Amino acid sequence: MVEYIGRAKAQWWFWTIAAIYLIWGLIGGGMYLAEHMMSDAAYGDAFGVDMLGVRHFMPLWATSGYAVGVWGGLFGVILLLLRKPLCLPFFYASFIGAIIGFIPMIFDDRFKAVMSLGDYGFMAFIWIECIFIIWFARFMMSRGILR
Repeated sequence: MVEYIGRAKAQWWFWTIAAIYLIWGLIGGGMYLAEHMMSDAAYGDAFGVDMLGVRHFMPLWATSGYAVGVWGGLFGVILLLLRKPLCLPFFYASFIGAIIGFIPMIFDDRFKAVMSLGDYGFMAFIWIECIFIIWFARFMMSRGILR
């Protein structure tokens, strides 16, 4: 008897979830680039005068965390679509980057003064998405989808 050694067949919902996360990652990358390339006037128009007032107080380490969060997640989802287990370290790095990137907004009084409840809700949403994609990738590995 010949035993087939290879990847299990990915179901439609795997491709759907991965495609949604690809779109999410592309939007995140686009937002990152737009936010860092826009002038102060455009930034103020997009995010408000209050956020413009704290824009230049963002520490480099937090901006670096933001970059790792965005680009790590995008590279991770590309590897997920290629069904490679190497996606998992990128997803972990993305989650850690997201945590680091939001630290000033949680602890720095200058940021806390201009942040809204919706801003904090969006941070929580991003962290939940990071946890979900890590769980999803681990689940796909356990089912033999990623090899």
